[in-house]
Amino acid sequence: MTNKLRFLSLDISGYPLFEKNLELSLLTESRVSKSHTESLMHLYGSNYTNNITTIVGKNATGKTTILKLMMGILSVVFNNKSVSETRLKETLFDNSKVKFDVYLYGSDRLIYKDEIVIDSNKLEIETERIYRKKALVSESKKNLLNFSKTNLIMDRDNLSSEVAAVLAPDDSMFRTIIKGNSYEIPLITDNTIFTNTNLFISDLGAVPSEILQYLDPSIEYLKIERTNDLNNNQAFYRLKFKNRDEEITDRNFATIEYYLSSGTAKGISLYTQILSTLKRGGIIFVDEIENHFNHAIARTFINYFKDPAINVNNAKLVFTTHYSEFLDDMNRNDQIYIARRLNKVSLIRYSSTNIRNDLMRSEVFVSDSIHGTTPEYGAYLSLKKATIKSVTDFNKEGAHLNG
Repeated sequence: MTNKLRFLSLDISGYPLFEKNLELSLLTESRVSKSHTESLMHLYGSNYTNNITTIVGKNATGKTTILKLMMGILSVVFNNKSVSETRLKETLFDNSKVKFDVYLYGSDRLIYKDEIVIDSNKLEIETERIYRKKALVSESKKNLLNFSKTNLIMDRDNLSSEVAAVLAPDDSMFRTIIKGNSYEIPLITDNTIFTNTNLFISDLGAVPSEILQYLDPSIEYLKIERTNDLNNNQAFYRLKFKNRDEEITDRNFATIEYYLSSGTAKGISLYTQILSTLKRGGIIFVDEIENHFNHAIARTFINYFKDPAINVNNAKLVFTTHYSEFLDDMNRNDQIYIARRLNKVSLIRYSSTNIRNDLMRSEVFVSDSIHGTTPEYGAYLSLKKATIKSVTDFNKEGAHLNG
């Protein structure tokens, strides 16, 4: 039987833009009814993780930065990536010492805490300590991530000379845990590169006709052929529209993209990545999932992770959005985090608020019942006055010149 490693939770402290401690957890916080577990993965006992997590917030509340930090540290821990090879390189700054507490669960009933401190200036791991404990059904959910009485199993400052000799200063030592326990690790997929750019990725020989029909019914087919030449692994694209005889072909996708809408290009790429994530049971990170999309299309992709007939491998979707109506589609309050920036960036879990359950979440967000979720009214008035003044001054200047 394969031992699988699952991500549970992440704490970030010491990051200059964040409040003292920022936490994002996939673990369920509130009670789970066994008749409503469609979008959850059972770990053991009464412990579950959410298959969908969303971060919602207005502009400049740190949503994208949170995603990049999360993807970066998971790539270091899971994927044998050095710090400088991940999104941490573009998010760490200001000579800060940022601490990441990464909590993981092994299907061999072991829970880990990997405590990593990264020097932002050097992009190196300054300290790292790994703790491990048994997953006990008798332990309360409240104490699941409590390692205060747990023995330290690895300390970066106290390694054998053999291990220390092969461990680079920007590599995590958790790779030895993965290898030693033969863990199967989740694939980390970064879709944030498509947030403002219509790049294209497809590992498929031909894009499924069903997704093309869904995104743009006028397309007959889009095929991607790859050469087998080891020295020239180049793609060749073939695009054909219905009711048109000619086929559009090129080795540069930019030519093909000229004929596609931005939503279609992004939709094909996102679908390809989602399909791969669903097949492998990985984690995909999507920034501004509604960007370039009809909201119905975004909902379709989100619902794949809620459907047990599709998400058989308990793949995870973590996405950000400005579209508060998506909150009403979530099955649980603990699947929602709200990003705010008062003095510094903070995250608040919707399930930890005192908001009544009979209120629509989207209305709570838009009404600013949780302070910091909508633009300040004073800022709105100031912008309105500045706009009026600019238009008025322009008209006065025009009248003066014409006079």
